[in-house]
Amino acid sequence: RLSGLYKGCAGSLVGQVPYGVLTFGSYEIYKQALLNKFPNTKPALIYALSAILGDVTGSGWLCPSEVMKQQLQAGLYPSMSEAIKGIWSKSGIAGFYQGFTGGLARDVPFRVAQLTTFEVTKSLYLKAKKGRTGDDNAALSA
Repeated sequence: RLSGLYKGCAGSLVGQVPYGVLTFGSYEIYKQALLNKFPNTKPALIYALSAILGDVTGSGWLCPSEVMKQQLQAGLYPSMSEAIKGIWSKSGIAGFYQGFTGGLARDVPFRVAQLTTFEVTKSLYLKAKKGRTGDDNAALSA
């Protein structure tokens, strides 16, 4: 049935939006802390490690929402509140983290490639912009 495609949509939004905030927000915090703590380390390594840590942080929120969404879509529960109650009663907190490792195995390589590429490209762009304008503050205006 087509209606089954939309079951769990609210749960998905409740999962994806905070996941993005947690992942990218914590990435920036980890990146700044690591750049400050290890100033002589190649920035690309810092970006990669920060991306890993950021995705692990965000996944702590994402995994439970994915479990609920999948079980709603499979028709195991009629509502999100019933899914929460059912998962908790059957498996406790661990029930909300079914597939956590698999999710990390899927998401972390992408996040490392995405954020490291973004940071390196941004850095190259800002250096080129600074070189063209001769302006020492060009990086601040981007």
